[in-house]
Order: sequence, then C-alpha cells, then structure tokens
Amino acid sequence: MKIIADTNIWYGLGQDKELFEKFSKEPIAPTFANIHELSKSENLIDKEELSRSAIQMLFKFKENAIYEPPFIYLAQLKQEYIYDIVSEIGHWLEFTSKFAKGHSIEPEKKEVFKQEILAGRKNLDEVAKLFNDEAENIRNRILDKKAHKKIETYQITAEFINFCVEQSTKGKVNIDGFELDTIELLVKTLDHFFKTLETSHMKVQANDWYDFAILTYVQPGDRYWTREKRWISLITDAGCGHYLGSISITV
Repeated sequence: MKIIADTNIWYGLGQDKELFEKFSKEPIAPTFANIHELSKSENLIDKEELSRSAIQMLFKFKENAIYEPPFIYLAQLKQEYIYDIVSEIGHWLEFTSKFAKGHSIEPEKKEVFKQEILAGRKNLDEVAKLFNDEAENIRNRILDKKAHKKIETYQITAEFINFCVEQSTKGKVNIDGFELDTIELLVKTLDHFFKTLETSHMKVQANDWYDFAILTYVQPGDRYWTREKRWISLITDAGCGHYLGSISITV
C-alpha cells in the first residue's frame, strides 16, 4: 500500500510540523507530477521558502518516490518499458535538490524562468479551453441529462487514456488488453468528470491536468490524499470514495 498525495498536501507538510510528524512513518510516495508542479511554479520566485519547505518534504520521503511521468508509469504497469530517469530528468532533479538545500534561482535568470512558467500555463489553458468548448457543444445537443449520465462511456475514457500513453511512449506502448481495474480511480473519476462537464456548468481548469495525471499512480489498495473539496466530491461521486479512506476526511 502506498499513499499518493496531491501537491497542496506537500505544501501543507512543509508548513505544518505536527502534520509531518503525524505522517512521517506513512508510505507517502512523491511522484513525478508532484515534483513537476512544485518546480515549475512561480512560487519558486514569489514564495521561495514555501516552495523550499514543500520540496524538502519530497526528499524526506524519497525512498518511496516514483520518478516516472504518469503515463510512462502506466505503460510500465502494462509491460516492460525502459525509462532512463538520469538522462530524462536527472538535471531537473539536481536543480530541485539544490533548491531544497538553500540555492535560489539567480536574479538574471528569474525573468526567463517566469516566461517559461507562463508559456507552460498558456498551453494548459489552451487545452482546457478546447475541452470546455467541446463540452459546451455536447451539452447543447443533450436532450435528457439523466439519460446521458447513464450512458456507458468507460471505453471512450479508456481510449483517451490510451492516447496519452501512446503520446508519452512515442507509440511504443498502448493499453489494449490492459486490466482497467488496475487504474480504477483514474478511469472512473475521469469518466465522471467528463460526464459532469457535459451536463453542468463546471469548467476544466488548467491545473486539473495535474490532478488527473496523479490519479494514475493510485492502484487498488492504495490511498489518495487531498484536501480539495472539489476532487473529494468527484472521486466520491464516481464511486471511488474508498481510495480516500479516512485521510482526506480527518486531516
């Protein structure tokens, strides 16, 4: 059993000594998604110590770390697939290690860093807009929302996940024949999210992609730790509240 935490939990662990002490012996696994979100944030400049304390927490649990990107990780659940962590993200891990030890982004590089962050966010915003526009088109064609929600769409959702795996592995891996129960939390929550998007005024937000991607790391028997009410509701309504256990409720 492992515990996968969203990135806000890592900020919380860094700021709350009692919280850290309470969970310091738990099998919390930092993930590529956590590391990416923490190290690709303007908080490294604007809220340096907040970011540093969160990144330091990642290193305190480094023996549990999952360094593979989410859909590479999924590809490896399906079959053998080599991902060279050192050559792929070694330089990036070195940067986060130095930052955790007290290094800062050099003043002359801060503006370039901010522009990179903005460019990345713009890409996420554009994808979010694409999904929101498509959801609106579908919403306008729906005659019976209740009936629409009952349509079996797990396979369509799985095809989207498969697309992500194929893109991440440059077409070398697909999840045809893969047991979807292995990623039940991801499939059911994503499917419910899409249905809610199509039948309500909910919108995709740029950071939703991080929140979805991180669910890939959660397998049956694991726990997902979040304080985000929106995600607790989505996961529960998708029939996956058992993955939250008591963690997200009591902490």
